[in-house]
Amino acid sequence: MDHKEIEEAFNETFAGLTMYYRDCNLNPSYISKYEKNQILLERGFTDVSNFAQGMHANLRYAIASNKAVNMAQVNPEVRKFGFHLIAAPSHYKVLDIYKIDEQTQVLLLHFDKKFEAIFSETNSNIEEKVIGMGRQSLDKKIQMEPNKALHENEWTQRTQFPIGMSDTGNFFYTAVDTTQQETTSVTPPQTPETSNNTSAATPKTDEKKSFWKKLFGQ
Repeated sequence: MDHKEIEEAFNETFAGLTMYYRDCNLNPSYISKYEKNQILLERGFTDVSNFAQGMHANLRYAIASNKAVNMAQVNPEVRKFGFHLIAAPSHYKVLDIYKIDEQTQVLLLHFDKKFEAIFSETNSNIEEKVIGMGRQSLDKKIQMEPNKALHENEWTQRTQFPIGMSDTGNFFYTAVDTTQQETTSVTPPQTPETSNNTSAATPKTDEKKSFWKKLFGQ
């Protein structure tokens, strides 16, 4: 694999990385389908929060991204949710699956589609650092009380859907079948700084449509 391509992928993906969160109650059989190093395609917008405290659900998606848009800049009313948006379609690598008792955290790395082959075929020490951050985050936050705003129906209706799969538990097709890929450990050309913001779908329902109308004041 070309060294310059790896350097470009790592610089663009890891620079300014921030952790975002999304809790939902998901069928345990769906949760069990996620596998480490799996590549996911999410066809819809991914609604996330930069707030994270205790879990009120059985699943937390912890998403490392540097491309989430702060929607409070569009509508200040959604600031209470810490609402950030990752544009559709989006691609993720499953970095880690971490379970504490009956609650599971699936750690996802958001990357650009053009880097799909690189992230499906390589693992890096930067990813290991992100995994460490993600586990430390859950260890700490799972002992806290859940964030009240993230219990509100307006937010839970937007985040009740699985990421990377349909409502019936079928994964969306990606160009790379990672179950048949052999991963290679690599040492990246440099280690950009990452940040962990510890203050932290597709439109499928009428509630979501009304949410967008409220968001944009329509």
